[in-house]
Amino acid sequence: MTNYLILATIIDAELFADYIKGHIPTIARYGGRVMFRSTDNVPVLGTKTWDAIAIQEWPSEAAFEAWWHSEEYRPWALIRDKAATITIVKCHNLAPANCNLNEPVSPRV
Repeated sequence: MTNYLILATIIDAELFADYIKGHIPTIARYGGRVMFRSTDNVPVLGTKTWDAIAIQEWPSEAAFEAWWHSEEYRPWALIRDKAATITIVKCHNLAPANCNLNEPVSPRV
């Protein structure tokens, strides 16, 4: 599995709502799913905050890339770019909360 962290600063709330409603069904058709989402985000450390945060899970990077470049998603990508400023972070080796926290963490180089 491959996970992606999506961080959004919303520019146009109405357009962003249309984007969410329209593109979410396309994710499942390519094997992805939204695992987590939040629109009530307050920084604890630092000053940067995001209006919307989500984590998507995909069976593989190839599945994500197929969706990302699909004709089905393309019109939603255009709306996305007008509705929000988005940062997407690919998360390798995302571990569940019940993982062994004593195992060393190896940074990806």
